[in-house]
Amino acid sequence: MLVVASSWVAFADVAAVSGAEAGKWTQDYDAAMALARERSLPVLIKFTGSNWCGWCKIMEHDVFSTEEFAKWAEGRVVLVTIDFPSRHLSIVPKEWQSRNVALRHKHDVNGYPTIIVLNSKGEVVGRLGASRKPTVESFTKSFEELVGEMPKTVAAEPSP
Repeated sequence: MLVVASSWVAFADVAAVSGAEAGKWTQDYDAAMALARERSLPVLIKFTGSNWCGWCKIMEHDVFSTEEFAKWAEGRVVLVTIDFPSRHLSIVPKEWQSRNVALRHKHDVNGYPTIIVLNSKGEVVGRLGASRKPTVESFTKSFEELVGEMPKTVAAEPSP
């Protein structure tokens, strides 16, 4: 359990609170969507309860915070975290908390984790969730089946 707890700390340290860069986690939904449109990249939106949801912690530890996942996503996927923490509320900037609720309603998210996959135009192409024993390989395969042909890795360019 200690390992899972440490992955939450890793999440808190790496999810940017502003701007977006392909293959890097951000909480800045608007910048992420602008980057996806600009570079024609798919979007992975992770709805999570980072510090209380057991399945979220498992997915974070076994998939999202791994070096293998980072290499797969680098320059190819826009990664967005929409978090609903139960404590340490400062993880999510105050100005985004109501936006997160609106996005949860827009995408009809009723449980965590819920992964919404969008194309570069912002259209939903599918949903993914947690699995009992997740692997990077099984998760990325499911993602790629939804998206179709994946973009080739390109040099990352941050957006404002």
